[in-house]
Amino acid sequence: MERKQIAVSGVDIPLYSVRAAVVGSGAAALNAAVHLGRLGVDVAIVTERMGAGVSANAGSDKQTYYRLNPADDAGDSARAMAARLFAGGCVHGDLALVEASLSLLEFHHLVSLGVPFPFGRHGSFASYRTDHDERARGSSAGPGTSIMMYEKLRDEAALLGIPVLDGLTVVDIVTSAAPSSRRVAGLVAMSAAPGRDAPYGLSAVTADFVVLGTGGPGALYADSVYPASQTGSLGAALAAGAAARNLSESQFGIASKRPRWNLSGSYQQALPRYFSTDEGGAGEREFLSDCFPSIGTLLAAQFQKGYEWPFDVRKIAGYASSCIDLLVYHESVVRGRRVFIDYRANPSFPGTAYHAGALPAEAREYLERSGALKTTPIERLIGMNRPACELFLKHGVDLAREPLEIAVCHQHVNGGLCGDIWWESSVRNLFPVGEANGSHGVYRPGGAALNAGQVGGLRAAQMIAHRLSAGEPSSRDDGMPAMRGALDARMCECRRALAAEAVDPRTERLKMQRRMSRVLGILRERATIERAAAENADDLRRHNGSGVARGPDLPEFIKNADLLLAERFFLEASGIVVSRIEGGRGSYLAGTIGDFIEIDEEGRVRALLPPAAGSMALDEIVELALEADGRIASRIVPVRPVPREDLWFEKVWKEYREGNVYSPE
Repeated sequence: MERKQIAVSGVDIPLYSVRAAVVGSGAAALNAAVHLGRLGVDVAIVTERMGAGVSANAGSDKQTYYRLNPADDAGDSARAMAARLFAGGCVHGDLALVEASLSLLEFHHLVSLGVPFPFGRHGSFASYRTDHDERARGSSAGPGTSIMMYEKLRDEAALLGIPVLDGLTVVDIVTSAAPSSRRVAGLVAMSAAPGRDAPYGLSAVTADFVVLGTGGPGALYADSVYPASQTGSLGAALAAGAAARNLSESQFGIASKRPRWNLSGSYQQALPRYFSTDEGGAGEREFLSDCFPSIGTLLAAQFQKGYEWPFDVRKIAGYASSCIDLLVYHESVVRGRRVFIDYRANPSFPGTAYHAGALPAEAREYLERSGALKTTPIERLIGMNRPACELFLKHGVDLAREPLEIAVCHQHVNGGLCGDIWWESSVRNLFPVGEANGSHGVYRPGGAALNAGQVGGLRAAQMIAHRLSAGEPSSRDDGMPAMRGALDARMCECRRALAAEAVDPRTERLKMQRRMSRVLGILRERATIERAAAENADDLRRHNGSGVARGPDLPEFIKNADLLLAERFFLEASGIVVSRIEGGRGSYLAGTIGDFIEIDEEGRVRALLPPAAGSMALDEIVELALEADGRIASRIVPVRPVPREDLWFEKVWKEYREGNVYSPE
């Protein structure tokens, strides 16, 4: 990597030059950087703050990594795993096959780096069943699996001597050439401390290849389990012309508010008590019993919620597990009450106290085999998964002494930017990896995102190294006019913002976040989405006419424009999908609250009404892209099936030797 200066409008700005820039420092981005470094590519990492992303801060009871299960007695295979991923709906089969085929390679890569996935005395790695999974393809290193992945990949990148430009937020992805042949030329970034190193903290990075691993738009929702430090950069990629897919599809589930943590698996299978209070903490009541007909059906749903953590519209009928999420949503969002999970006491039911005999057979057997058939929820949690309990202690919360406030939170975007089988976007040499890439569909298996991030990083690195070895010319000289133009535009915007009427960017962002949680949570309605889109347009106009009082607020102010553009795309995609389906799909219902909940005169739930069976449109994908005139162009794309491969060795060997495996099909 080289460091120079570039003069723009009479001022010098730091200019870094590198062949490949990896943006972000989560597990997917770091894996791409590690593979690029090993392949001999001149690579640098550009990150807002090392350790600020989801990978380094998120987890669950035993965070899952989804991969092919070689110990499966029925004989698991890449094709069988691809079929499972494809069956999730709105998934391209060729992408599913790549993720399946390389899942064990990247799993064992992590093992070789020291991520402690558990194995038995004969060397086989243990597995278990996870969400939307029937072949026990899940593995885990514990509640902080992704944290360990981040740490080991970070250390490996350091051993490889990969430079890190820390403290830089990417605000522009610079491209050159006409829209039809658009390619990456580099990045414009802003320091967290504007004015320290250059005017307004701006820096430029010229790069022939950019790997975008900044995650999903973590700052879009108020009720969110994303770490507060992770905001994402989807808006910058969308503004650069990268197409997106499946932005209507997100995953929601029950999570604690402080700390932000998924309450899946053992946290539910311990069978804690759910209760709500008014805003002041008074009027405590166990609201789940309003709806369930018996303590047995309640306990069955709670226990199954551990296996089936994401809210799922298909799991409402028959008092199934997603009734829990819908009742929590109604109690908190509709009734405006605070909701808690309590591990100090057992659930109760009118006229029936908790007793082990009320447990469904599956729950009783699971707890017995886990050595956790104990008296209280906290004892059961410790018996099943002591690290899950200790994790909260590290955050200053003792589950044996206090309840956890919870909400149905936004947890993961299953959509993202479009990428091909090498994870390359519609902009040449721009490779979105991890959550920034929309390879998932509606019903992804739990842990599939961690696998997809690792596979995507490898594929992007392989393609970049191939193009460099094939002699692809540098785009730096051709891209310099575009880079100067982008820098000049950002300096003009900063000058304008500091001279305009000041707003508080944090207040403006909170307004957007509350709108997203209200409009694009687990309940969605076309008319409400259209009103939100109009509000988004008004907010963007107001943003473009306002500013900040001081330089240090500029990064937050500029990030708001990125998020407003991302919100616009999410609303557009969701409006299209809601108009094409009936009842809902995946992690959201389509309709009004009265379509799914029957309420008594006191505002309490009398009954849950499952969505009527209807079209889910799982065989099509909504793609969106920003046009030159600022409009959003949309198209409906049929899913591509899982391909049938001819893997005759001599044929594949020849294609591999000649580099034809990298050519478009």
